[in-house]
Amino acid sequence: MKLTTILGVRVDCITSAELIDLISITLNTSSKPKQIITVNGEIILKAKNNPKYKELINNSDIRLCDSTNLHWVSKFTPNPIPQKIPGSSLTLDICQLAQTLEKRVFLLGSKPGVAKKAATKLQELFPKLIIAGTSHANPNDPESVKEVKKSNTDIVFVAYGAPEQEFWIKENLNNAGAKIYMGVGGTFDMLAGITPRAPIYLRYPLPLEWLWRLILQPSRFKRIINAVLVFPILAIIDIAFGDKK
Repeated sequence: MKLTTILGVRVDCITSAELIDLISITLNTSSKPKQIITVNGEIILKAKNNPKYKELINNSDIRLCDSTNLHWVSKFTPNPIPQKIPGSSLTLDICQLAQTLEKRVFLLGSKPGVAKKAATKLQELFPKLIIAGTSHANPNDPESVKEVKKSNTDIVFVAYGAPEQEFWIKENLNNAGAKIYMGVGGTFDMLAGITPRAPIYLRYPLPLEWLWRLILQPSRFKRIINAVLVFPILAIIDIAFGDKK
């Protein structure tokens, strides 16, 4: 699989169809468990200032482009990323696959009650989906691993936010019993109706989903500015003038 590197962070050049095939193979064979990380500008900036986080991302199994800005910036590299794969959309695609393959999913993290509401919404969307369980146990609670393992799940969606969710997955990848682990950030909130997704006219054709987030959550101003302005500027400078070795 080809990859591109931006500000020292690796991102896989993969399409959604190729990804679903890879997940299906992992679920249906004795392949080792896989960690999926959805990468965006904000995460790359965090990794730039956190060597352990950067190392974790670069050594993980699957690193997806979950950002319009990241997708655009990659066009200036030798290996452009073929498409943006939003984490929220991928969550639904994986649940659709799990329903088809009769695999079990577990929802871990977020605030009390949110994972259960998200699970209820997923069951409405996918009536035959098997929900192995939900938990709001915090990432430092040993019970979080025990609950996942006891559920005998195949897939775990982890909503602790970055980078906590990635570190939890890395630490428990081989001892929680599942085959696919994915950090999903605020996806549970979206499914539970707490944070509505941007209307489609703010997502296509112009990528203005960030504006919707800013309107709903003005406290995210600094994070959004970093993702929308700071990241692409630093990335383009690095691509143009960085070390080419």
